[in-house]
Amino acid sequence: MLRLAPQDLIIDIGSNDGTLLSNFQAGGHRVLGIERPKWARSPAAAASRTLQRYFTPAVAAEVKREHGPARVVTAANCFAHGDVHAIVEGILDLLAGDGVFISESHYLIGLLDTLQYDTVYHEHLRYYSLNSLANLLQMHGLEVFHARPIPSHGGSIRVYAARRGARPVNDTPRRST
Repeated sequence: MLRLAPQDLIIDIGSNDGTLLSNFQAGGHRVLGIERPKWARSPAAAASRTLQRYFTPAVAAEVKREHGPARVVTAANCFAHGDVHAIVEGILDLLAGDGVFISESHYLIGLLDTLQYDTVYHEHLRYYSLNSLANLLQMHGLEVFHARPIPSHGGSIRVYAARRGARPVNDTPRRST
């Protein structure tokens, strides 16, 4: 699907201990985690090249200047809090022209369907349907080309997006209640 080359840069926003990046690093790719300082101090995070900063458009611009554009940017549960529009703008700045953004978010529909209110966290201000995520990304010129449910956190959604028109859009069923 992505056909990554060793020189391609993979960035994980909210990289925690660097577990996701370790897989790309083991595959010989350039990696960089961006994690708030409190969480980025683990030995695993240090081993995976982690920038200890809050992600902002200014940090995105700095990373792009120092490391170049990213072929893949990942973010798990980063849209649950903070200024989501600033986060997406930073991601858009980081992405190479043919880059892919992969996001994971708690899935609102699954949460409601299965009454999983015990998975609602006080610091997570937002929960998303596929339609609401697609609309958020579309506001910034990104298009969802694939999405699928995943079991994390009792039910999440993984969304793949790229610049509008850059990739063929899969016929992903959209349940946006």
